[in-house]
Amino acid sequence: MSIHPGTIAPAERKIFSLLQLNQALKNAIRQATDDRSFWIKAEITGISRKGHVYLELAQHDQGVRVAVMRGVIWRTNLATIEQALGSERDSILKEGAEILFKACVQFHEVYGLSLWIEEIDLSFSLGELERRKLATIAALREEGLFDLNRSVHEPMVIQRIALISSSGTAAYADFMEHLNTNEYGYRFHVCLFNSIVQGESAARELRIALEAVKTDRFDAIVLIRGGGSKLDLEAYNDLDLCRAIARMPIPVMTGIGHETDLSVVDMIAKSPHKTPTAIADHLVDKCLYFETGLNGFLVNIHKSVIDRFSSQKETIGRWKEMLQMRPKSHCQLRRGALHTAVGALQRNVTEAINKAGKSIDRHRSDLAILPVNKIQTIEASALRELSAGLTAAAQRGVELMLGRINGMNEAISLIAPERSLARGFSITRKQGKAITDPADLQAGDLIETELAKGKAWSRIEKTEANGG
Repeated sequence: MSIHPGTIAPAERKIFSLLQLNQALKNAIRQATDDRSFWIKAEITGISRKGHVYLELAQHDQGVRVAVMRGVIWRTNLATIEQALGSERDSILKEGAEILFKACVQFHEVYGLSLWIEEIDLSFSLGELERRKLATIAALREEGLFDLNRSVHEPMVIQRIALISSSGTAAYADFMEHLNTNEYGYRFHVCLFNSIVQGESAARELRIALEAVKTDRFDAIVLIRGGGSKLDLEAYNDLDLCRAIARMPIPVMTGIGHETDLSVVDMIAKSPHKTPTAIADHLVDKCLYFETGLNGFLVNIHKSVIDRFSSQKETIGRWKEMLQMRPKSHCQLRRGALHTAVGALQRNVTEAINKAGKSIDRHRSDLAILPVNKIQTIEASALRELSAGLTAAAQRGVELMLGRINGMNEAISLIAPERSLARGFSITRKQGKAITDPADLQAGDLIETELAKGKAWSRIEKTEANGG
């Protein structure tokens, strides 16, 4: 090799191939980790399934991504991990879920650095769910919202329903089927506010659907979804969603499909139920209870009215009978008194007249016997005086008798039939005989009715005795 003047030979460089570098990194990582497994906490930001499950794992600090690494669950481990996760599998192996897993660090010359996941801690995910749930409950209690919706008045009948659910799901179909085919024929007006019910954006969409409800047009808001795992309840523990539900001025009813686990939404709702069909049955039962009570009221009102009318009818009957009998009894009583008075008056007048006649006869005999001369001479003056006194006494007696006779005539005129006729009474005769008993008459008989200003003739159609 020749070196030209004015030039400097370059330093000899050591060059590595990419494979050599990756092998060196692989050996360094193996020495650092000693092929051990570690418990690592990270968030799943991406997931894909191609026989194996490939994960993109990340850690955030105040919203900033500070660490990223790929993870993989090989097919040989996948069945064991899914069996351990059970029904919570899909809720844990999804984007946005934070998991605690056991993995070893592996570096491949072609595929680079990755974490081979061997085990996932289910209790950590459930514990995080419970921690967030308790934090939401504490915040609602501190803000005075926890019991707010439960204090809202629930109508006796709920028929206008704002339904927040996902259309096309079995929960929605079951709920509508129970309402529309209820055995009593009650009609419900349901307006669907469509929303997804699980997943990372479920809480936000549920809140948007809830805010779209015009509460003055509905009796209640109903949130339903089908069954699922415990982690599927995560959206229903969201603080903002719970705040919105708590502030609703109408009752909120839930049927989220869990037999044992309660979400925070269930705790703060006015009427929580286990399943969508349980809510539907509850709504139908409320209508039935209201109708039954209303029918009971109507029966009681009808009975009270019938009893009242019956009592009043009996009272009116007694008054009617009394009004019919009293004038007749009074007239009979007064007629008897008048007849007695007339009889007494007639006897008194006859006795007075007879007594006066006898006295006059005695005086007449005495006058006939006395000698005319003695009358003219000796007793002339006495006779004149007696004659004057007799005349005056006779005149007074006649006047007295005339006064008594006039009084009796007036009394007789008071009970005269003409007076009774003038007061609206009438006399009914058959063949000239006055009738007082309807038994003396038969249908078809011709009767004569005497009125104050004339007479009328009529034929009998039907008779009825008092009380008959």
